[in-house]
Amino acid sequence: MSKLFNFSLLQRTLTGIVIVGAIIGCVLGGPYTFLGLFSVLIFGVLMEFYNLINISREVNILRWLHSLGGVVMFWCFYLAASHTTPFGNNVFVLYLIYMLALFIGRLYTTQTNPIRELAYIILGQVYIALPLSMLNTIAFHSIAIPLGNIEDDYNGILLLALFFFLWCNDTGAFLTGCTIGRHKLFERVSPKKTWEGFWGGCFFNCLLALAFYQASFWGFFGQDLHELQHYSRVDWIGLGLTVSIFGTFGDLVESFVKRAVGVKDSGTILPGHGGLWDRFDSLLLAAPAMMLYLVVIAMFKTL
Repeated sequence: MSKLFNFSLLQRTLTGIVIVGAIIGCVLGGPYTFLGLFSVLIFGVLMEFYNLINISREVNILRWLHSLGGVVMFWCFYLAASHTTPFGNNVFVLYLIYMLALFIGRLYTTQTNPIRELAYIILGQVYIALPLSMLNTIAFHSIAIPLGNIEDDYNGILLLALFFFLWCNDTGAFLTGCTIGRHKLFERVSPKKTWEGFWGGCFFNCLLALAFYQASFWGFFGQDLHELQHYSRVDWIGLGLTVSIFGTFGDLVESFVKRAVGVKDSGTILPGHGGLWDRFDSLLLAAPAMMLYLVVIAMFKTL
């Protein structure tokens, strides 16, 4: 039993290192590696989500087609946020075509309950594709006026911050929960989570936020440091707490869905972690919450 536990822990650790390395490498690699990695991620998470819906046998969703629909949404956000085309927000016509075909297609479906099928498909688009598409807005957040070169317009600082906060929150919550965790956070959905773990994650993120305020931290990653001029220590701490709170909610929402379907993991593609959705569930609520936080901060700074 001990050997099995050690192997599982080793497997989980090695997989985690690969995931962290891939994300950091693709974010630092520039806009094209970022586009490639997260296009694959959206497709994979949607495939897992629609597969779990199909397990319920209420509907039979054509997984690959509607997963590609989510990728199209991501590309539209990318093209609009990066200013790589002269069409601006008109690029969303591509996704509009998909939505029109989606609704019209329900008229010709053989599903016994086409309305329920439609609802599940749209749920996947709103719950998974839309939040992950917002990563594009975060990646190009600091560019009010495009510089004319996508490499110059792209800035990975806030993207890296989002993922570092998520990883730090998970680690802090796990360590704190294992050592002093007593009071259940949301036992009906996730029996292992505790209030002590939640506050531990928040505390660790506050410490990390203080490090993020230092330009030397980001200089290590070779990032353009002009983004740091916009945010104070309080701004960074607020961002860390925002990611902690909504990242935890994101984890709980996925656990809620999996319990409703009756499965433990969303997939098996990541050894020791389960599926892609299992690994990136907290990102689905943390990304839009972070985007909203940055918008509010920008509004207050212009007053």
